[in-house]
Amino acid sequence: MKKRLLAWMLAGIMTASALAGCGNAKNNGQAGDVASEAETAEGEGGPAEAAGSAEGGEGEKTVITFWNGFTGSDGETLEALVKEYNETNDKNIEVQMDIMPWDSFYQKLATALPVGEGPDILAMATERLGAYAEPGALAVVDDIYSSGIVDEATVPETLKENLKYDGKYYGVPMNFATLLLYYNKTIFEEAGLDPEKAPETWDELEQYAQQIVDKTGKYGFDMAVKDTTPMWCIMLWGNGGDIIQDGKAVFNSPENVETITRWAENIRDKKFGPEVLTGGEIDKLFESQKLAMYFCGPWATNGFTNAGIDYGVAQAPKGPAEQVTQANAVGMYMTSSSQNKEAVYDFFGWWNSKDTQVKWSLGTGFPPARTDIADDERMQENPYIAEFAKPANESKMYLQQLTNFAEVDVQAIVPAFEKILLENADVKETLDEANAVIESLIQ
Repeated sequence: MKKRLLAWMLAGIMTASALAGCGNAKNNGQAGDVASEAETAEGEGGPAEAAGSAEGGEGEKTVITFWNGFTGSDGETLEALVKEYNETNDKNIEVQMDIMPWDSFYQKLATALPVGEGPDILAMATERLGAYAEPGALAVVDDIYSSGIVDEATVPETLKENLKYDGKYYGVPMNFATLLLYYNKTIFEEAGLDPEKAPETWDELEQYAQQIVDKTGKYGFDMAVKDTTPMWCIMLWGNGGDIIQDGKAVFNSPENVETITRWAENIRDKKFGPEVLTGGEIDKLFESQKLAMYFCGPWATNGFTNAGIDYGVAQAPKGPAEQVTQANAVGMYMTSSSQNKEAVYDFFGWWNSKDTQVKWSLGTGFPPARTDIADDERMQENPYIAEFAKPANESKMYLQQLTNFAEVDVQAIVPAFEKILLENADVKETLDEANAVIESLIQ
């Protein structure tokens, strides 16, 4: 079992993401898990001690270890909240947290978990779940929901399904985010558009973007392709398409051919934006006020506000089939080697309480991972939180429930978009080729 787990973990090490932006993914460990947060320093010290002291007799302190990659500004809020838990819980539990860059995090897991030296708790993007649940590195936590320690009814529907693997819960919510359309109000005014009215449909989005290009010479709308939290999937879903359905690759569906043909022509031929950007590049393009509209998550609000940009956020424009956006999340998981289940469950329940979620949201700008507190009066301190919380139950997640999601993205999807956008390759032929690669990877 240990040899199988070690082989699985080592095979699964890929470039990790720290979610620093819409490109390098995000600041919270969610999303595409495709790029590393280069601007942050590695967490101090080595791996935390394996399990602290196991749950013991009355009066003994129980130490639980918690590894994660929240090295960005959200890490400060996380540290403050863990400190609060340690000082206020009445069960003599202490959480010892080790924060490190995401690439270091996954490398340490690959060697620590197979020999039972991992932490009690680890936090990671939900798309990573399958790679660790399949070989038995994580514990099933169905009973934390059935016992009411975490209220299943308050978990966003999209997130709920992606904390499960093979029908069983392995995680509880830690962080949740959706993507909205960011738009530059100053550029809107320059183009003769109403700065308080964002486009609501694909047709309006095209009209606005073309008017901006024609009247200002700036870019109207764009989507990053690689090293990013996924954006193109919003368009695929909006026209009724998908990438994988019922365990089969459907990237080459007629709906996707239509969608990608339309938006590739807009970006490449009508010059709505540069053809192929990373997430970091598209963030900078918007921040430098050369791009009027793009999709991004709540982690960007503080940076753009501090940069003095007059911007707004709005729901993703409605496609021909539906209005939908991409969501991403970080879950918290108990390792199968942990001997401190009761203490871990106590911390999980505290983290998902209303008060803790409000404090986490206000400290980071992310919407809460509960659906019943978006209207809490305290949330009014940040006007963006409620808007990002609105599509919680109608959003979708990218390439979930796979054990090799990153391979599918990097080996099939990204190359297809690059070929279409940079080489003007035939869309149907390119998607047929990519679909065959995806099918071979998921079987």
